[in-house]
Amino acid sequence: MKKKYTENSQKKVVNKFTKNDIMFIAYVMLECEKLGVKVNLRPCKYVKMTESVRCSGYFDSENKQLVVAMNRPGALGILVHEYCHVTQWVDDIDLWHNASSTKFDEWLGGKRIHNVRKYIGYTRDLELDNEKRAVRMIRKWKLSVDVDKYIKGANAYIHFYNWMGYTRRWSKPTNSPYTNKHILSSMSTRFNMQYEHMSEKVYNAFLEADI
Repeated sequence: MKKKYTENSQKKVVNKFTKNDIMFIAYVMLECEKLGVKVNLRPCKYVKMTESVRCSGYFDSENKQLVVAMNRPGALGILVHEYCHVTQWVDDIDLWHNASSTKFDEWLGGKRIHNVRKYIGYTRDLELDNEKRAVRMIRKWKLSVDVDKYIKGANAYIHFYNWMGYTRRWSKPTNSPYTNKHILSSMSTRFNMQYEHMSEKVYNAFLEADI
């Protein structure tokens, strides 16, 4: 049976946060309401992005939905991340249009795609821009998110797109790149890594992590 997200369950989640965190969540919900985007903060550990992919959250611009699994470590950071995708969409940036192609997802699904590295790069670069936005927002709102830890996880997530170029599959929900301690140990606390390809150190970290 699917769990329903109720006001009571929302309060249980929100009460774990600081005053600034709660103000930010209210801001996100208000801004999304103005844009016609439905915010669904679910009291669960994972959400279904597709039939075959479970994740911690997503923003679907086509159906105007922002969905986040809130009963998991780092849920606030995930909400910031997904809301920043909303800001990319609203800002109508070129990266958003470049990455909106379904070619990468089609390739993950088994379809042969010419020059798939280009589409991987589009999505990776979109995520890099988004993570920088997220850190600025965390600092602006003084949220209860450890910025150094967040950036390490962000770098791991960005490099995960390079890694999928080798594996052609999404990570296991119980072993995501931004929570795997082995991968995180090889990541920088700044956005100063080489993102266009994986260094030997980063590649080996992903390889040994077996995500």
